[in-house]
Amino acid sequence: MLRELSTIRECIVNTNVTLKSVIQEIYSCDGPTEALSRLNDSGRKQINIFRNLIENLELYAREAESTQERSELFEEARNQREYLTSNIASFRKANVECMTRIHKKASEQLLGKSKDEEVRYRLKMDKENLLKQSSTVTNQLLSVSRQLANTSQQSLDTLDVLLKSSSTVSNISSEIKNSKGALTQSEKLLNKYGQRETTDKILIIFAFAFFLCVVAYIVQKRLF
Repeated sequence: MLRELSTIRECIVNTNVTLKSVIQEIYSCDGPTEALSRLNDSGRKQINIFRNLIENLELYAREAESTQERSELFEEARNQREYLTSNIASFRKANVECMTRIHKKASEQLLGKSKDEEVRYRLKMDKENLLKQSSTVTNQLLSVSRQLANTSQQSLDTLDVLLKSSSTVSNISSEIKNSKGALTQSEKLLNKYGQRETTDKILIIFAFAFFLCVVAYIVQKRLF
């Protein structure tokens, strides 16, 4: 247990030194904001490590066998928490001062621009905007051209289908006309055959009547 406590105390000292070093770097940082963000990440990491080490120290204080040792460890943990609170306050103060310097520097650089630089900057931005707008218009024209090409191709395909359909309809119309002619001829032939059949029936009736007359004449001659 004594060895583990010694390790925790050593880690607390090292973490405290590292955190103070990060705070000093933040105090001397003049930007950019990305550098400040990296220092903040490092500082928050050390603060979390410091807090965890204090919690481990308090855990050992609760598990201490004697009342005196427990009291001493809790007092040590309380003092370390005060150091941590002080470091956090310094960390925040360093951040505020650093951010103030960065904003002040940025404002001075912005106000320190000459009119010629501002004009060149605006012309450059206008040129870039014009290039972007020209690129956008070109892309839109290309898109419209592609759509027109697709529409023209679809129209050609539709026209091809219509021509094929028209040819098919013409062929069907010719076949219908031919079939109509054949049906007309067939109708005429059937009408002829019907007329001939009627004539044949009349002839058969006359022949049968003639036959009956002949038979009646022969019977009459023989009987009388």
